[in-house]
Amino acid sequence: MYHLINHELCRLVNRVRLNLIVFGHARVNTDWNGMVLSPVYSRLYYIVGGDSSITPGGGEKMNLEVGKWYLIPAGCSFHYECDGEMEHYYFHLKLCDFDGTDLLRRCRNPICIDADEDNSKFMKNCVDSGNIMDGLFLQQTVFSVLLSFLQKYNVNIKTENYSPCVMKAIRYIKENLSVQLTISEVAQNIFVSESTLCKCFRRELSMSVNEYVYDLIMSGAEYMLTSGDESVQTISEKYGFCDQFYFSKRFRERFGKSPREYRKFKLL
Repeated sequence: MYHLINHELCRLVNRVRLNLIVFGHARVNTDWNGMVLSPVYSRLYYIVGGDSSITPGGGEKMNLEVGKWYLIPAGCSFHYECDGEMEHYYFHLKLCDFDGTDLLRRCRNPICIDADEDNSKFMKNCVDSGNIMDGLFLQQTVFSVLLSFLQKYNVNIKTENYSPCVMKAIRYIKENLSVQLTISEVAQNIFVSESTLCKCFRRELSMSVNEYVYDLIMSGAEYMLTSGDESVQTISEKYGFCDQFYFSKRFRERFGKSPREYRKFKLL
């Protein structure tokens, strides 16, 4: 009898999360025209029909062709436009590690693949359904498509092995996320010195504790604006800002639009 247990691979696989933030079916026209700055999640499109394009910052224009999947990775600023009409299915998503690190971060520009078959009927049934099984089948399809992208473009996703200090800090930050959160508070609650915490964070995440906190807050605020109907004031209070005007200022610095403008012109 032969028996092999790969505990390490099980650990790595169980750390990966596919979060479908929002998905839907859309028909757009020439109003589908604008700019997205430093998006905090990736976008996946399946094009059913029409004439449209995207142009990444500093890159070449890419026409969106019928019957193809397109992946625009998080962090990739781009301009989008439709010359007439376009029909598509869209998915705002995150493929991430346990700490929220985007595993698609090594993709720098929009990429595309051919669909194995016409997915329109299948996706319409799933997107329009209220059945959890249809939703799971849809999630499985998206996961499969992402794997096809990673294989075609040889994108090496990699989960990080963080030290206990960083792991504890990440958990505490997520549970107490606020602009009022200080390095001192985090260090005290995970029982390490501030200098040790800062050194470990910088070494393992290539960013400071404050930068990590700020990124999580902006990501959470952007998600609340585009997926819900909470007021700007409610979102501001949730993340501990002294007032919504300061929150709006920081949001504009990150995304190039005020929260209200961003919500109004959010891209499908």
